[in-house]
Amino acid sequence: MIRRQGRRQKRCSKKLKNEMNPLNLIHKLIFSCLLAATFFQPFISMQYFGPAGDEYAHLPAGYSYWRTGEIGLNPQHPPLIKLIAAFPLLFLNLNFSENDLTLGEWRFGRKFLFTNDADQILFWGRIGPILISTLLAWFVYLWSQNLFGRWAGIVALAMYTFMPNIISQAQFVATDLGVAAFAFITLYWLWRFFSSGQRRHNILTGIFLGLALGTKFSALVLIPIILFFLILKNWHLLMGKKNLLSLLAQVLAIAIPAFIILYIIYLFPSDPLFYWQGYQSLYQDRNPNFQFYLNGNFSSRGWWYYFPWTFLIKTPVVFLSLLTLAIIFVPKIKIGWRNLLFLGLPAVVFLAAAVLGAYNIGVRYILPVYPFLIVLTSSLVKLNDQLSSGKKYFITGITLLLLWQIVTTVRVFPHYLAYFNELIGGPVNGYKYLDDSNLSWGQEVKHLAEYQRKYPETRVIYKWYQTALNYYGVKNSLAEPTVENWSQPSPGKYAVDINYLIRAKYVSRKENRPEFDWLARFKPIDRIGYAFLVYEIK
Repeated sequence: MIRRQGRRQKRCSKKLKNEMNPLNLIHKLIFSCLLAATFFQPFISMQYFGPAGDEYAHLPAGYSYWRTGEIGLNPQHPPLIKLIAAFPLLFLNLNFSENDLTLGEWRFGRKFLFTNDADQILFWGRIGPILISTLLAWFVYLWSQNLFGRWAGIVALAMYTFMPNIISQAQFVATDLGVAAFAFITLYWLWRFFSSGQRRHNILTGIFLGLALGTKFSALVLIPIILFFLILKNWHLLMGKKNLLSLLAQVLAIAIPAFIILYIIYLFPSDPLFYWQGYQSLYQDRNPNFQFYLNGNFSSRGWWYYFPWTFLIKTPVVFLSLLTLAIIFVPKIKIGWRNLLFLGLPAVVFLAAAVLGAYNIGVRYILPVYPFLIVLTSSLVKLNDQLSSGKKYFITGITLLLLWQIVTTVRVFPHYLAYFNELIGGPVNGYKYLDDSNLSWGQEVKHLAEYQRKYPETRVIYKWYQTALNYYGVKNSLAEPTVENWSQPSPGKYAVDINYLIRAKYVSRKENRPEFDWLARFKPIDRIGYAFLVYEIK
């Protein structure tokens, strides 16, 4: 017993000594600051914006699920993020009538938001996505640390924390960051199971698979990925009947928890095909005549290279550079082919799925690619261990590059949605290459109202909902400009939604009316965020 107590005291003494080590203290301080920044960047920036894009449907629909117990509105998207975001709203005294649900998801959403305190609803509704982003940040750090060491975890966390595309989606109620988070965590636990063989890791894989499937239908690509890795793990054992049963047991240990979680998320439906029914409604609101936009061109079909190109111009140059170096030095770093598969294969599959089937309207559709590539990029820290000299220069170089990414990200605050990198000249040139949720999602209405208070004579042309303008006190709106006043506008100042200007360019080409193309015809005198260009017509 005396020896045991002595060993225990030595372990405690060693642990205390490690905790008091200056490097450990610095590591903990940096980790805490980065994790706090992951939360507070979107938390602060979200308060600058009104409702954005899918929030009109997702947040009110989630509230209706809690109040009615049924998944009625917006079935083309699984309900988890909507339920999480809407949960705090149950503690508010809100106007709600089940009869309004017959209006449909978009009209009901507008009525629900603007007959209540919209800013209060949005504030509490957006907390859920921010917490999910913070959870994902923790697992990005954890996986990087497990693979490449604690300082690689810090590098990965820093790249995640100051990734504009992550911040932009964390501040709104949408499904894309949620599926990125739960898909990444699903495969983290599968990787742990692959290494340890412990059943609890298998079960955790199933739980987070259920959460991913309950967030977005694109998570279905996880199923073949998981099956591939399970077969790979058992490949050398698959010749015997007993080993096939073992593989089946591993599959069921994932599938059963996933189904249970999914069944709960869908509020215990009576239809056994509830998920298939939702999947069938996925494209029910698709407009077959919609024209996608890329690099000044339009197409009803889109482009196969849309998402690779979008990734290239909307991702910080620092991260692109470090990712390229990590890929080049993969053989030297010796990541291990299994680890490389776990990080590379999901990124490739999610990108391929977007290329083959996603709308060409936003980098958000390839958001699941980022966490895997961030962890892969953090492997560069391992190069430092292989250097015989110049280690200080290597560490200094990595630090300076991360600081560059931090500065370029902070500079765009709070307009993270409109971030574009230096390759195309930054956010001011973004409208020349992409539109929709890459640039403006209708969220800038508060900035528009503030601008009009300074310049009350400003006329407004807004692509989204007139009710949002009325709610925030924006006046003098030309909801639907006529051909005459668009081609021959009367003198005055105009604040025009950038997406409207891009659509006018399309109409100009289609109808051979160059006077409709204000982007080519007039030079703006000002801008409101990156969502409105201001013109002075004389």
